[in-house]
Amino acid sequence: MKKKLMLFLGALVSLMAEAQEPCVITGHLFHVEDGACIGLYRTEGRVMRQMETDTLEAGRFSFMVNSLENQVENFVLMGLSEGFPSTYLDIYAAAGDTVRIEGRNKLLRTWSVASKIPEQQWYNRFIDASRTLIDEQQEVMVKTRELWDKVDDPSLPEGVLKAYRDSIREKLNPMVDSLEMLIIRNDIAIMEQMPVNKVWMQQMSARSAFVSVVDSFPYIEDLKRLYERIPQEWIGTEEGKKVTVQLFPPKVVAVGDSVYDTDLYDLKGQVCHLSDFKGRYLLLDFWSTGCGPCLMAFPEMREVQEAWKDRLVVVSISSDSEKIWKEASERKGITWTNLNDMQGTVGIYAHYGIKGIPHYVIVSPEGRIIHVWSGYGTGVLKKKLEDWVK
Repeated sequence: MKKKLMLFLGALVSLMAEAQEPCVITGHLFHVEDGACIGLYRTEGRVMRQMETDTLEAGRFSFMVNSLENQVENFVLMGLSEGFPSTYLDIYAAAGDTVRIEGRNKLLRTWSVASKIPEQQWYNRFIDASRTLIDEQQEVMVKTRELWDKVDDPSLPEGVLKAYRDSIREKLNPMVDSLEMLIIRNDIAIMEQMPVNKVWMQQMSARSAFVSVVDSFPYIEDLKRLYERIPQEWIGTEEGKKVTVQLFPPKVVAVGDSVYDTDLYDLKGQVCHLSDFKGRYLLLDFWSTGCGPCLMAFPEMREVQEAWKDRLVVVSISSDSEKIWKEASERKGITWTNLNDMQGTVGIYAHYGIKGIPHYVIVSPEGRIIHVWSGYGTGVLKKKLEDWVK
């Protein structure tokens, strides 16, 4: 009888978990035309996965999130129609909660988000502190997006297209960057006053990422002082490891150095090393499923591996989580060597100093780096191998 009772209680707990209340996200927008499309995305590491879309009707949109775990999750809203900036609105959601959003234009990053979730309330402080700057930045983003749409118009003269590209590169992008520096300054002031929590760590991670990509980043010492406040239990988290690597990067290998090697895992969980392929050239491909150009390169990578198989091994190294990596590998039909160190961007990626993907490294049969570059265009892999593989 006791055993049956325990089984019944176990089944009841399981059913209660499955029947967990959804989170309802509702939005009311003013001065935004009906028919505008809003997308809800779940953040999974470096990947944003679209969950649902809704079309604005009578100024309103709504989403119901049923797949919440027993914790607060971070989602983002994006505007998918013309006139929205190329950014997103952060939302924190939990089972049974109702999130209410209100906005008076398409500058969605500063839409008002009302929620009882503490993480959302903490995050709102950062938005409130820089609302005017963020709106100004979003307006520049809208102009940039409009010009990029024109750049894709083949009917316009080349001189006009060049003027648009120059305006983006020389005027609009620097405006976005300068405003970002002012926003970071305000963020740091808030972080100095608030406790270290999930939102604090996410902001720290986002801000410390600028250290390696902005020349003479003005706030590196401020961030290092903030780093000293992080409790040890947070240092060991994925976010904590990322912050550590971004503020205190390891030695980066360069052309002429021996290849950096570490434990890498294949799709079956077997440990591999780059030294296993010594004696042949290596083409290392650092990628993520959220990177469009990375995926565009796959057909050419397949051709290259077949054409050069006697002298070359193509090795793709993903920064995605194990689940996302395996799903993408199967979906894209990767037939060449496909590995992951399960460290995201804080393991082998940090040792190769990767700032953007796709990132490629050609390694000699002796195990030395002979050429490095980032970015993909049709035919570039074949051209590079013709130049460097003898």
